[in-house]
Amino acid sequence: MAPRLSVIVPIYDVERYLPACLDSLAAQTFRDFEVVMVDDGSPDGSAAIAEEYASRDSRFKLIRKENGGLGAARNTGMAHLAPESEFLTFVDSDDLIPPDAYRLMVGSLDESGSDFATGNVYHLRGEKSWQVPLMRMLAGEARLGTHISRYAKLVADRIACNKVFRRTFWEKHGFAFPEGRLYEDTPVTMRAHYLAESVDVISEPCYYWRLREGESAPSITQRRTDPAGVRDRVTSVMEISAFLAEQPGETYARLKREYDTRVLRDDLRLFLNVVPDGDEEYRAEFLRSANRFLDSIDPKVVMDLPAELRVQWLLVRKHQMEELIALLAGQRRRETPEVSGLVRKYASFPSLEGADLHLPKGALRIDQHLNMRAPLQEVSWSGGKLVLSGNAWIDKIDLPTRKASVKVLQLRKDRSRRRILLPARNLPRPEVTTDSGQDRYNYEWAGWEVTIDPARLRKGGEWQEAVWHVGLGIFASGLVRRHAVHSSGGASCNFPPYHWLSPDFRMLPTVERGALKLRIEKVRALITGRTLQGDRVKVTGEIREPLAADEQVVLRVKNQKGAETLDYPVTVERTGAGQAFSVEVPIADVALIFHEGVDEKAQPEKRTWSTVLVATDAHGKERRFGTVMQEGLADAEFALPTSLGTQSHLVELAVVAGHTGFLKFSGRTRRAVIDTATVRDGKIALTGHADPRLSGSRFLLKPRNRYEERFVETRWLDGGRFEVSFDPSRLGGAGDVPLRAGRWNLFLRPDEEGVPDVAFVTDRLVADSFPVQAELNGRRYWLENRWGDFPQLNARSELSDLERGPYRQKELRRTVYEPLFQQPLKDQVFYLSYNGKQFSDSPRAMYEELVRRGSDLKHLWAVRDGQVNLPDGIEKVRMWGTEWYEALASSRYIVTNGHLPDWIVRRPGQSIVQTWHGTMLKKIGHDIDTLHFDRRYQEKLALEAKQWSLLVSSNRFSTPILKRAFSYDGEIQEAGYPRNDYLYTADRDEITARVRKALGLPEGKKVVLYAPTWRDDQSHSAGQYLFDLRIDLEDAQRRLGDDHVLLIRRHSNVVDAVPGAGNGFVWDASEYPDIVDLYIAADIMITDYSSVMFDYAHLKRPMLFFTYDLEHYRDTLRGFYFDFEQDSPGPLIDNSKELVDAIRDIDQVREEYQERFDRFHHLFCDLDDGNASARVVDRMIEQAREG
Repeated sequence: MAPRLSVIVPIYDVERYLPACLDSLAAQTFRDFEVVMVDDGSPDGSAAIAEEYASRDSRFKLIRKENGGLGAARNTGMAHLAPESEFLTFVDSDDLIPPDAYRLMVGSLDESGSDFATGNVYHLRGEKSWQVPLMRMLAGEARLGTHISRYAKLVADRIACNKVFRRTFWEKHGFAFPEGRLYEDTPVTMRAHYLAESVDVISEPCYYWRLREGESAPSITQRRTDPAGVRDRVTSVMEISAFLAEQPGETYARLKREYDTRVLRDDLRLFLNVVPDGDEEYRAEFLRSANRFLDSIDPKVVMDLPAELRVQWLLVRKHQMEELIALLAGQRRRETPEVSGLVRKYASFPSLEGADLHLPKGALRIDQHLNMRAPLQEVSWSGGKLVLSGNAWIDKIDLPTRKASVKVLQLRKDRSRRRILLPARNLPRPEVTTDSGQDRYNYEWAGWEVTIDPARLRKGGEWQEAVWHVGLGIFASGLVRRHAVHSSGGASCNFPPYHWLSPDFRMLPTVERGALKLRIEKVRALITGRTLQGDRVKVTGEIREPLAADEQVVLRVKNQKGAETLDYPVTVERTGAGQAFSVEVPIADVALIFHEGVDEKAQPEKRTWSTVLVATDAHGKERRFGTVMQEGLADAEFALPTSLGTQSHLVELAVVAGHTGFLKFSGRTRRAVIDTATVRDGKIALTGHADPRLSGSRFLLKPRNRYEERFVETRWLDGGRFEVSFDPSRLGGAGDVPLRAGRWNLFLRPDEEGVPDVAFVTDRLVADSFPVQAELNGRRYWLENRWGDFPQLNARSELSDLERGPYRQKELRRTVYEPLFQQPLKDQVFYLSYNGKQFSDSPRAMYEELVRRGSDLKHLWAVRDGQVNLPDGIEKVRMWGTEWYEALASSRYIVTNGHLPDWIVRRPGQSIVQTWHGTMLKKIGHDIDTLHFDRRYQEKLALEAKQWSLLVSSNRFSTPILKRAFSYDGEIQEAGYPRNDYLYTADRDEITARVRKALGLPEGKKVVLYAPTWRDDQSHSAGQYLFDLRIDLEDAQRRLGDDHVLLIRRHSNVVDAVPGAGNGFVWDASEYPDIVDLYIAADIMITDYSSVMFDYAHLKRPMLFFTYDLEHYRDTLRGFYFDFEQDSPGPLIDNSKELVDAIRDIDQVREEYQERFDRFHHLFCDLDDGNASARVVDRMIEQAREG
C-alpha cells in the first residue's frame, strides 16, 4: 500500500546534524510516510548514516547521485517517490521536524481540500529556538482555505521545507526546482502560492530551521556578499515577477505590485544593506543584477517606498555607488533624516550633504510616509470605568511640549455609524524618545490617557452585544493622522482584563490582529467547576440560555494554532431556572505528549485548546455559547497518568481562563504557579504551588538573552507550596551588586539531574496585582505579567529615562560634556577597565600605585550597570550617566584599557593613557582585513586614537604593531604592563589560598585554567558571542578528576553557560573579579589565541593551546602577528583526547617545550619587572605638567 506522504531529504556534508534530522522524521505521530534520502555526493560520512537508517526502517530509502546542488537533489528525489503517495514535502538535512507537524498539516488538508499547507517556522541555534522574524505572519491562529490574494503577508513565505503539497496539485503544474544556482525555493513556492486554489496556514511550529554554528558555519543563506548569491536571488525573484506579469486581470496586476514591493523591501534589501561590506566585484554585480530587476518593474513601485529606502534604490538606479555607500553607512549609524516643510514635508540626509544626487524633488518627499504610532501602554479598571493609556506620535515630528499635539480617541461601533469622540489628555513620556533609537526627534509629550464610562455604550439604557473599535487621531505640525490603538507582543496591555457590567453582561477589551477592540458580550454559559476524574477532566457549569428539546450540546475543543477540532457530548440537566451541565474530556486528547527519540529542542512546550459549547438542533442549526469561568475559580493543574509515556512527569494539563475568562485546556511542560506577589520588607515576595514532586527544587532567575543564573533560597511547605523572597539589588555576580539590567525569567531547578528547569506562570486570580514595582537601593524593578500568565522581572537600567537612548545621550554630550570645556580641569583620575565591566587590569594597577604613593588625586571609576564593587576611596561613575560625561570632560587624567567614544576631544593639559588589554597574537585594529563585528570599528578607532596622549606597550615586539594597528603617531611608552606587576608579588601563596577558598576548590588538586578568546563570527546577536566548548568533559573528568580541577573563564564577550560547571570537576570562574588572581592560582594554563598566554608566561608555568579551529581563525577571522605554529610556548592541540593526554603528562610536555618557552618569554616578557605601573604613572603626570 502506497504511503500517504513522501518526504524528500537531500543530503550533503551534514554528518553532525543528520541523525537528529532523521530521528525527528522517524518520531512523527503521522506514521504513513516514506523518506527518500538523496545523497548528493556528500564527501563526509552522511551517506553511511543514511544507509544505516534505511537498513533498520523500511520507510527510509537512500538514493545516490553525483553532486549537483540542492535543486537537483530534490528533483532526483521526485523521480523516486512511491507512485501513488498523496502528499509531498521536503526537509533540509540539518533541520528538525516537530513530532506532530505532518499530522497537523495532512489533517488540515484532509479537512479543507486545499492544495498545500504551510507551517510556522522557528530558527534553531544550539539549545535555543525562536520565531523566524520574516515568518511571523504564519504565527497567531491557523487559517484554512486562505490564499495569497486574500492574505498578502504570505508573499514572505518563500521556503519549501515548511510545506506539505498535494501531489496532484504539484504534478498538474509541473513544478521543479532550478538547478545549478542558489535560492532555488522561490520560483517554486511563489508560483505555488499564486496558482493554488486555497492554502492552509498552520501556526504551530512545523519546522525548525537550523542556523549552523561552530565548524559548520556558515550556511548558504547566511552568506550575503557573494556575487553569485545576489545574481541568483535576482534571477529567482524576476522569474516570479515575470510570471505574475503574464497573468491576465487586475488582481494579478495588484499582486505583481505587491510582490515587486516586497522584493525591494525584503529579498534584495538583504543584499543592498551589505553593499558597504562587499568588494568591488560584489558591488558591480549588485548594480548589474539589481538594475535588471528594476528594469522590469513599474517605476512607481520605487517611488511608493518609504523615503530612505526609495532614495537608496534610486541611487542604485543611477549607479551612484559612492553616495549609496554613504547613505547606507548613515543608516548603520542610525542616522535620522531631517524633515522640513510646512504642509509638504521633505527629507534631507546628513550623510548625503553636498552630494550631487540628480534626484527630482519629489523623490525626497516624506510626508506620506510620516506614519502615526499609537501603541497601547495600559488597560485598567477604576471605579467601574475603563482607563486607557498609551503613546501616540508621528514619525519625525517633535512633541516637546504639552501643546505640541492634540489627540482624540474615537470609539466606532462595528457595523454601525455610531461613533463616540473623547478628548485625550496629553502626558509626558520621556521613555518614548529614549526607546525610539534615534537622536534627532523629541517625543517627550507622546503620552495620552482617556477614561471611558461603559454606560455611554449602552443603547436605550440597555446593554446590548456589540464590538467597538478604538482609534486615535493626532494633529501635530500641520499633519493629521489616524490609527487604531494597537498592541503586540507580551506586554500586559495586550492581555487586558475584562469587567462585569451586570450579572449577564461583561466588557472584554481584546487585542485582535494588533488592534484594540471593546467587546460587550452576554454570558450564556458559566463554568463552575473542573475536577480530575481518573484519566479525564470533568467540567461542570450552567447554560443560561433556554435549550430546545431537540438541541444536543457538545463541548467543542479547538487547537487554534493547529486547526484541530474535537467534540465531546455534554450532559444537560434540564430542570429548574438554569440548566446545569457536565462534560468529560480525556486527558490524552488535549495533553502535550513528549515522544521518545525526539531531540528535546523539537518538542513543543505548550499547546492550548479553546472551548465553546455548541447546541445543534435536528436541522443542523448551531448556536454557540462562550465558556466563561466563574469569578473566584482559580486555574487548575493536573499531572498526566504514567500511561501517557515515560516522560509524562515532565508535562501537565492545565485548565485555565487567562485574561479573557474563557475556559481553555493547556497541555504544557509542567509549571510552578505564583498565586501571590508583593513587596515586603525591602524584598519581592512570592508564594505559590508546584507539583509536590518538585519540593526541594531551587528558585532561580535567568536573563532572557544571555547566560547567568542567580539562585534564591526557597522555603517549601506541605503539598508542594513554596515561599520565596529576594532583593534583586543584591543578587548580581561576584560581590554584592544588583542584577544586570534587562528581563529575567523565573524557574525552579529540580534536584534530579537531567530534568529541565521548570518555568513559572501566574494564576488568573493574582493577575490584577501585577506589575509589582519596587525601588531597592536606587534601582527600579518591575515584576510583570507578560503573555497573560508569564511572570518576568524587569530590572531597569540605573540610568534615568532622561539619560538613556541616542537622543538623551546626544543631549548630555551637548549640555554637559561640551560646556565643561570652559571650566578648569580637576585634579582627578578617571579609570575605565573593560568598558566599565571590571575593577581590574592595568587601570587598577595604576590606581594602586597612586594610592601607595599617598597621592592627593581624586579617583573616579567607570562602572557599567552597577556590576562592579569598588574599594573605599574610589567614587563610582555610572557609564553613560551624567557624571560620566562630566568625568570625561573635567578629569586631568583618564586611564583606559579599552575604547573611548570616537567624539571625545582631549583638552589642553589633559592626559589620556591607553594601556590596552593584552599583547597581540591575533590581529587588531586596522590590521584586521575582514571585520566580522562592528563594521565601523576601524573608522571610529582612527578618530579615537588621535586623542590619546600616551599608549603603553607591554613589550618591544608590540610597539610597531600598536602604532600601525591603531594608526597612532603619538607617544608610546615601552613600560611593560602595569597589570603584570601583580604577577611579581611575593605573596603568591597567600593569593592562591584566597582564590581557592573564594571558589571553593578542593585542597590538594592541581588547578587547570582554561581561558579561551571569543570568535568574531559566532554570535547570538550583536555583542552576544557563543561559547563553543570542544573539551570532552566526561572523558576529562574520568581521567583527571581524582587530582585535577578545571577552571573555565569565559571571555567577557561570551554569554553562554559553562557546561558541567558545579559537578565537582568543572568550575565557572567567569565572574571572579580579576583574572590575574586566577593566573597565580593555576598550575596549568589552557588557552587558544588569547593574550592571556603573554601574561601567564611571566609565571613560567606550562601552557597548552587548544586550537581546534586554527586554520579558520588564522586565515579567515583575524590572522596572526607571528608564526604561532612555530613559536608557541606549548603544544597546539586540535582534539580533546590529546588535550587530556597532555595535562596528564604535563611534566614531559614542559620539558619538551622548554626551549621554545624560553624564547617566547624572552621576546614577550622583556620589559616587566614589577614596576611598570610606577613608570606609566610617572610619565602620565609628567605629560599633564608639560601641558
